[in-house]
Amino acid sequence: MPSDMPSLQPSSQPSDVPSSEPSSTPSCTPSASPTEAPSRQDNIVFLFYPEWTGTSDGDGCRNDGEEEDYMAVNPSQWLSSTMEACCNKFFSGYQFDSCMGRFPKNDDDCILKLYYPDWSGSNEGCIADGKEPYYMLSNHGYFLSSTLEECCQNFYQWDYFSCLGTTPTLTNGEYYPNWSGGGSNTCVKDGNVPEYMFYDQSWYLSPHSKNVARSIIIGTFMSAWVVHLNKKWYPEWGTDTCVQDCEGASPCGGAAESWNDLYNSRDQCCTMRFSWNKEECMGSAAVDVGSAQWYVSWGSHTCVQDCVGASPCGGLAENWDQLFSSKSNCCDEKLPWVAKCETL
Repeated sequence: MPSDMPSLQPSSQPSDVPSSEPSSTPSCTPSASPTEAPSRQDNIVFLFYPEWTGTSDGDGCRNDGEEEDYMAVNPSQWLSSTMEACCNKFFSGYQFDSCMGRFPKNDDDCILKLYYPDWSGSNEGCIADGKEPYYMLSNHGYFLSSTLEECCQNFYQWDYFSCLGTTPTLTNGEYYPNWSGGGSNTCVKDGNVPEYMFYDQSWYLSPHSKNVARSIIIGTFMSAWVVHLNKKWYPEWGTDTCVQDCEGASPCGGAAESWNDLYNSRDQCCTMRFSWNKEECMGSAAVDVGSAQWYVSWGSHTCVQDCVGASPCGGLAENWDQLFSSKSNCCDEKLPWVAKCETL
């Protein structure tokens, strides 16, 4: 039979030995045998909170996601993004060193600080000084990262290597096209590769000597550039006229930009874009030479050339006509059932 009423006082003598002896320094890694509760998941970060154990050498900060509910709902008061900020706030003075030394300093599993994007500062990368804005602290799962690499990847992907403060390994040579040399279009190997080239090294860089690199790289760019110059027409708004997508004397207007609408003929371009002043748009162009490419003439069951004049010219192609670089390509693609397409 128990006593009528339990004692309200603790026993006068504590037990001679504790039930189990704690380790001198907590480990940052979980035990070998997992518990029934799920382990900490990848890419999930936890903030630091104060833990009072009741022993002089046990008080300190943790970031295991086990903070009390009253702390979780008031993060600005109780939670911190770095061990140092938490120890400064709750265990300053003579307890600070003990708080900071609670985990092994050289244990790679210990995450002692979290990184956030420095948008309100220099905005050049991620920092971990424990001074992140309140909105980041409140939504730490999104804004805070356990590593600098993760933070830079999430928030400075466009300037990743500057954010890390490192230079990436060059995997495709060290020569790069130098377009800042006054139009000389040379390739250099000076260790100053622009950062945007790091992200597509197979396109911008070459392992060959300077002369060979120049031939390869500039040649590659020139090939792509020439393909782009398809001799179609686009509006030049400053002069209220239409110019051709080519380099050279008029009517060439230089390479069209990606946002320019292209037309198969000057007439089409002037009609669509400068109909109120078409005559001036057309200028002295009595005859539009077209693109000299090929398109289907459905009425004659063959392919004709986009030009004005005798056969094989079929007149200027319409804007909706698909153009081909050769008659054979046009016939094969559009009229494969017409055996004599190429000879008509």
